[in-house]
Amino acid sequence: MSHKSVLEVLKERATVQLDNVSQQLATLQNERQQANAQQQLLQHYRHDYQQLLRHESEGGIYGYRRDNYHDFLHTVEQALSAQDAAVEVLDQQQQYLLGDWQQSRKKVNALQVLLERRHQRDTLSQARAQQKSNDEFATRRFQGKE
Repeated sequence: MSHKSVLEVLKERATVQLDNVSQQLATLQNERQQANAQQQLLQHYRHDYQQLLRHESEGGIYGYRRDNYHDFLHTVEQALSAQDAAVEVLDQQQQYLLGDWQQSRKKVNALQVLLERRHQRDTLSQARAQQKSNDEFATRRFQGKE
């Protein structure tokens, strides 16, 4: 049974945290893309209905139809304002999560470096112990021949 060192356990936990933050960031980016698509759709509606209103106004338009266009355009403007606010909130959340992701990534990298250094120290220590053992064996063998 292999026992994990504290550094290995810490790295595993940091990696899980990084994976969680990465997933949250991916989900948030997807939400941001959807919100942006909705925002563009609303802008398209606004533009189309403004053109329709201009076109119908050139040929003469009944007051109630003009009022309907203005009411609809006002509703679209309100929806655009709400969507702009939603996109802004998502952008702020994305920046916050991006900071978390960067911190988590740094932590995983730092722990990986520490693990690699420990492995190098262990390998060097084992090599030295093996060399010492070889030297002692050679010394005993040489002393036995004399």
